[in-house]
Amino acid sequence: MAGMNTTTRILHEGEDRETHFGALNPPIYHASTFTRPTMQAFLEGMAEGSQAYIYSRDSNPTVRALEKKMALLEGAEDAIAAASGMAVITGALLTFLNAGDHVLVVDACYGPTRRFMNMVMARFGVEVTYYHPDLRDLEPLFRPNTRLLYLESPGSHSFHIQDLPALAAQAQRRGILTLADNTWVTPLYQQPHRCGVDIVAHTGTKYINGHADAVVGLLTARRELIQQMRPVFRLMGATLGPAEAYLTLRGLRTLPLRMAQHQAAGLALARWLQAHPKVRRVLHPGLPDFPGHDLARAQMSGWGGLFAFELLPPATPADRHHFLDALQVISMGVSWGGFESLIIPLLARDEATAAQHRRVGLTDDCYRLSAGLEAVEDLIADLEHALDQYSVVSIQ
Repeated sequence: MAGMNTTTRILHEGEDRETHFGALNPPIYHASTFTRPTMQAFLEGMAEGSQAYIYSRDSNPTVRALEKKMALLEGAEDAIAAASGMAVITGALLTFLNAGDHVLVVDACYGPTRRFMNMVMARFGVEVTYYHPDLRDLEPLFRPNTRLLYLESPGSHSFHIQDLPALAAQAQRRGILTLADNTWVTPLYQQPHRCGVDIVAHTGTKYINGHADAVVGLLTARRELIQQMRPVFRLMGATLGPAEAYLTLRGLRTLPLRMAQHQAAGLALARWLQAHPKVRRVLHPGLPDFPGHDLARAQMSGWGGLFAFELLPPATPADRHHFLDALQVISMGVSWGGFESLIIPLLARDEATAAQHRRVGLTDDCYRLSAGLEAVEDLIADLEHALDQYSVVSIQ
């Protein structure tokens, strides 16, 4: 299928229909154990590096079909599917970082990633340094013991754009592995491997699944790196169930259609908010005046539907509640990337988070909005109604 359109390849590659009696959809293999017909076959299946199905904590045919499709999408040699986005991120970190190592982490990374770095990696003797997402020259921050560079572009909440090719090249010259979270834009619109990144992680719960009914993590890399990581994932027990893999395979089939709608809705809402008198600024990489827009266009071919906006300061703290409580179509929820539109306030709940928000330019009047698949005019009407309930100190 080489040379075919990605949309076509998503539908067909990795299906292995002959093995599944011609079933259009790969079946859900609800089996914990797979038997072998002879002792020789059993020994071969148990050998290191074997692709045989033995036990679903190690591998499962439904899960494997998903892994093949993700490797295709990201332009990688192989993939690992696991129980959550944090499972694939932590599994990769635990594989390649040891006590005494140093890791550079972008300051706009996903919140749970930061907490894992601070709570677990630091406790295990790994030194963690956070760097500003605007930095394009990390040479002064590299140390002799730097083993991994952690990237995320666009960054969580602030949507900073990182120069992936430049940063990956700097790390590569020093033999430092790079890991990028590519959840926001999906491999349809950005492929970090083509920018020189070694390992790419996704919270497949978001756009890849797209239906808000499965939690899944996905990771792609060169085959040699995948082979190093698989034993760690097996021992962690971060197994993706076959039912979740099946749901995610179903979601993948409509990914190009859904992403086109998320992109269009997100841009329409961002532009509408940008023109509203109670909105101070909108943080969406697709807007021409967004810092990093030109860099984003250079390394991405499209946009996600997730972005942030900052309101003018409220007349009273209660006005933040009035705004969110007035929404009727857009729901408050911590995830995103599904069919439903979601919003959360980016209030800093502790001083450490407040300090990190200040470093990347966020305030307590910022909100994160995920544009779902509802009619755009209904989403705009919902925001307009909610903003009518929001009083500001002054309209500038």
